Amino acid sequence: MADGILGEFGEKIKNTLVGVLKGVDEVYDTLFETVRGNVVSLLEGAGDVTTTAVENVRDIVVGGIQGASDVGTSTTDAVTGVVRGTIKGVSDAGGDAVSVVQGAVSAAVTGTSEVGGDVTEAALKAVQGAIDAVTEVGGDVGAATTNAVTGAIEAAGSVGAESVDAVKNVLSTSVDGAKDIIEKI
Repeated sequence: MADGILGEFGEKIKNTLVGVLKGVDEVYDTLFETVRGNVVSLLEGAGDVTTTAVENVRDIVVGGIQGASDVGTSTTDAVTGVVRGTIKGVSDAGGDAVSVVQGAVSAAVTGTSEVGGDVTEAALKAVQGAIDAVTEVGGDVGAATTNAVTGAIEAAGSVGAESVDAVKNVLSTSVDGAKDIIEKI
């Protein structure tokens, strides 16, 4: 899939969010619940929920970020809800939450870049949102942290060298264990 082009899942998430978020006071709670619920619905009936989720996580997250952006919600503020909602939705649908962390975080960073948002702040919020979601579902937080930090740095690399340095700096000072992970990759 080419950058900026959404597939079926991404368009559904985006269009749903645009419809739901207009005029809502509690945007971020609504954003999380809407993404989570739609991910569960989209994955229902999938033969292998985890595989389907991994294959479509970029589309889902970027669609969520674009939908939030389209209604004037701060993209970087929306990242946490979109990433948390995606990962929690995968778990609620019976999939492995940790397996989609790297892709969700990476998509949040690149999706934020595509709509002109702050990549460094988005990386931090995506990593924190992913770790929170995996903690909520009782998953392997260590593996989730490694996957999230790796996804953020890889995605920042597609934006530029300055973004990689900024993301590494913010994660190493703000996320428990990130400094050790960054030294290993």
